[in-house]
Amino acid sequence: MRTAAFLTESEIRLAAQRALVDEIPPRLRSVSFDIADGRQLHVRFEFDGNPTDEERECASIVMTNILASVSPSISYSEDFLSNPFPKRRSFLPIPVYARNEDAWNSWTASYGKE
Repeated sequence: MRTAAFLTESEIRLAAQRALVDEIPPRLRSVSFDIADGRQLHVRFEFDGNPTDEERECASIVMTNILASVSPSISYSEDFLSNPFPKRRSFLPIPVYARNEDAWNSWTASYGKE
């Protein structure tokens, strides 16, 4: 339960980790946040290409669960960034999810070659 008058980085990290469980589509590369004035939340969902309606729905569910956890009165804005792999990801100051894209990963080595 939220007790502080302002949203903190710890609160958003915890709420986001819970909200992301079972809501990460395969093409989601990263999720990151920024907090302004402790009351305005900005989120960036970065996808490997343009997000589909289903992928946007997953992001919507994540944000609904985050706001329910921290405070529904928090204002927020969101970006759906199309940034195809292998381009460098673009994180906001508070990253909460990053897909493993390391070169040693067998998925990374074979991605896009099917």
